[in-house]
Amino acid sequence: MGSGSRRLDEIAAIEFRGKVPRQVAAYAKATQRFAHDLARELDAAESAADAAMRQLKGHPLLAGVDVAVRAWWVSRHLRDARELVEGVSAEAVKFNIQFRNEFLDGEDRATKKSDYKGEVDL
Repeated sequence: MGSGSRRLDEIAAIEFRGKVPRQVAAYAKATQRFAHDLARELDAAESAADAAMRQLKGHPLLAGVDVAVRAWWVSRHLRDARELVEGVSAEAVKFNIQFRNEFLDGEDRATKKSDYKGEVDL
C-alpha cells in the first residue's frame, strides 16, 4: 500500500464525534496533505510524460506531426488535474476556517453547557 492509500485511509478514519473542532481541523489538515502529495505526483508525471512524448520526434509513423505541440496538448490534462487538486487543498483550508467562523468565533452563546446533552461538543 502506497503513501497515497495510507493518507486516504487516514482521512476516512476521521470521525466527526467528540470534540468536533478538533476533528474538523484534523480532517482539513489530512485532506490538505493528501492533496499536496497528489499535486506533486501530477506535476512530476506531467514533466515525465511530456519528455517521453517529445522523444517520439522523428518516429517514422509520426512524419509531418508536430510532436512538441501534441505532447503539450496531451500533458496539459495532468497540469489541469494538478490545478484541480491544488483547489481541493485550498477548499479543505476554507472548510476549517468556515467552521471556526460559524461555530467558534464571534459572540459568546447564552446557553448553559449543562443543558446540552448532545453526542458531540465544541
